[in-house]
Amino acid sequence: MTPFPLPSNSQPVPAPKIETMGFLHALLLLPLYVGFSITAPSCSRNVKILGGNFTLSNGWAPGSLLTYTCPLGRYPYPVSTRLCNSNGQWKSLGASEGTKAVCRFVRCPAPVAFENGVYSPRLSSHPVGGNVSFECEDGYILRGSPVRRCRPNGMWDGETALCDNGAGHCRDPGIPIGSVRTGYRFSVGDRVKYRCSEKLILIGSEERECQANGVWSGTEPICRSSYSYDFPEDVAPVLDTAFFQVLGATNPLMQKSGNLARRIQIQRSGHLNLYLLLDSSQSVSKEDFGIFKESARLIVDRIFSFDVNVSVGIVTFAKTPKVILSVTHKSSREETEVAKNLEDIKYGDPDIGTGTNIYRAMKQIYDMMNNEMASYGTRQKEWEEIRHAIILLTDGKSNMGGSPKAAVDLIEEVLNIKADRRDYLDIYAIGVGKLDVDWKELNELGSKKDGERHAFILPDAKALLQVFENMLDVSKFVDTICGVGNMSTNASSQERTPWHVTIKPSSKETCRGALISDQWVLTAAHCFHTQNDTKLWRVIVGDPKLKRGTEMQIDQLFIPEEYNVYAKKNQGISEFYGSDIALLKLTEKVKMSSHARPICLPCTVGANLALRRSPASTCFDHENVLLKKKEIPAHFVSLDDQIMDIVLKEENERALCIQAVSQAKNLFPNLTDVKEVVTDQFLCSGAGSEASPCKGESGGAVFLQKKYRYFQVGVVSWGLHNPCSSKTTNRALKTTEQNEVKRQPHPADPKARDFHINVFRLQPWLRQHLKNVLRFLPLGPAS
Repeated sequence: MTPFPLPSNSQPVPAPKIETMGFLHALLLLPLYVGFSITAPSCSRNVKILGGNFTLSNGWAPGSLLTYTCPLGRYPYPVSTRLCNSNGQWKSLGASEGTKAVCRFVRCPAPVAFENGVYSPRLSSHPVGGNVSFECEDGYILRGSPVRRCRPNGMWDGETALCDNGAGHCRDPGIPIGSVRTGYRFSVGDRVKYRCSEKLILIGSEERECQANGVWSGTEPICRSSYSYDFPEDVAPVLDTAFFQVLGATNPLMQKSGNLARRIQIQRSGHLNLYLLLDSSQSVSKEDFGIFKESARLIVDRIFSFDVNVSVGIVTFAKTPKVILSVTHKSSREETEVAKNLEDIKYGDPDIGTGTNIYRAMKQIYDMMNNEMASYGTRQKEWEEIRHAIILLTDGKSNMGGSPKAAVDLIEEVLNIKADRRDYLDIYAIGVGKLDVDWKELNELGSKKDGERHAFILPDAKALLQVFENMLDVSKFVDTICGVGNMSTNASSQERTPWHVTIKPSSKETCRGALISDQWVLTAAHCFHTQNDTKLWRVIVGDPKLKRGTEMQIDQLFIPEEYNVYAKKNQGISEFYGSDIALLKLTEKVKMSSHARPICLPCTVGANLALRRSPASTCFDHENVLLKKKEIPAHFVSLDDQIMDIVLKEENERALCIQAVSQAKNLFPNLTDVKEVVTDQFLCSGAGSEASPCKGESGGAVFLQKKYRYFQVGVVSWGLHNPCSSKTTNRALKTTEQNEVKRQPHPADPKARDFHINVFRLQPWLRQHLKNVLRFLPLGPAS
């Protein structure tokens, strides 16, 4: 063979005997010789997107990931990412030949059906910022949001609007925008089915059943476009609430840790297995995989901050899964060991190949569970008490291995997940990257539980990190969690209602109130009618170390300017209690404990989380949830700290309730219109066998229970009957303290009524004074 030519100034070098060498070996040597070179393949630079930009993970080299970005309110079409293949060709756009990448305008889907009402405007789809309004026919009540706005992520704000006549055992489940429902009976056992209009994907439950408790099974469906995604600020509180339910289910008795002032302790009787699945396929960039790891580290940090019995399993996956840490290993229970295992995961592990095989990743979790179950041997009862939570972080849909749903079925089988054991498994499926994630597949993976969501898609990995940075933040969580009462049999009265406080001047008790934050108390204005010098008053707050609680001083007193008990005296109304509400700011913050914790005040972010409502909810939505029934079971706290039951009357029942005032001629002899005394600021209760507040119970919270949390909807104000008097009096119930408390039976006279300030009707005043204390939701259309 003739040697390669050399430059004239070079020394002769013997030519290699290529014929005796392997072909690949020869190719490796060829570039060493002058006159021969090989250019590494690179992908074309003609990849611009009209109206947007793009980034590259590794320049134009093979393996580089191109990511398109568009302004808010637009999305990349037909794909959001492209991979530079080894042959120097970009992965196809997957559309017809000649298609160019472009940023299209986001649109929200239009309603398909709306029963017993009308909506407008009627469009095929709606632009970002556009509204759709709903109205009901006569005889039906509008529930949900009357007006909804199209958001830049392709999702409607607010909640599903529906027209309900209250005829079914379960409430009308509604027809979410973009869906069609079959099934119109709402009795126990009845089922409804949903499907989405063309090109929309159903997220949630396709079928729901009316249960005996009046709640529909599963998760309310949402019909969404393939390019829609979730904002981090929407996902964080939803995940926060849902995961708190998992922690609470591990053991529902929560108390403040004496040694760690900012930690919630769940007593050691339950156990949680947490499984973290991290996508490490080729389409995940090194930077994004680092964010996956950091997000996993944050959730581990949060979980261990709760001092809960937890074992953490870690699996990375691409074509094949790799177990980084098994829940059966003793290291899985140690925070430092779990964190170290996460830190040591290397990007681009050759052992797991490329591709995205979510089925095998989930199957690996099943194998882990199976092995642990076998290790319990005859102690199967203990195994069955373990709760399991799976968090999947992925940037794309499965492209090999078959449907991951088959692996979920295996997991449910090994855990014996039936109707009465649904709380023992939670699967959170979190996709990152908009268009490249399969909504349908995520929905099949995510758990479906009433009032919760378990499937999400975020626009990018940075948004994912933002979610986990704000999830289960214990330092914030302990201070802001509201409406938690310990209803166990061995709990004290104060632990059952830790928000309840006593307000008194000097040594004489007069009124009650409720903690609504760690420094503010909500009570009645008339408590301070004769003595408004706050230096003479003390507020007694629950304290686990002191049987009678801690006395605290008042820094400031706030009463509405319009409050005036004699405002209508010239109309023959001797006492009028409109705007009978007051706020007390204490001189120092209350130390949170099982005996002292705020109640949830509606229309706040804290109450919204407790209600598990959409982040886009309004004050109007809260009123619909809490007070939009004819009769609403509610409670107040008695002088001897017992929870007393009342029934609030709303809608047409309220009109009947307040009419009793017109018959109290000794109090209101010249009254022509009962609404002059009982304005729309008041809630009404009384009659029948329900309790009536005594003198001295004024200012206390009127509260409801929802989803094991407590919400204040009213303030005890006045009434026509004092059950703690030796005989029935004919005076409006003002606050004076009795030397001895003896509650008499409710009188046979059905005219006895009690009135409570409705906190929804004094929202502007509350917001004026608490805007820097509590985070309020928008008022909405009818607050």
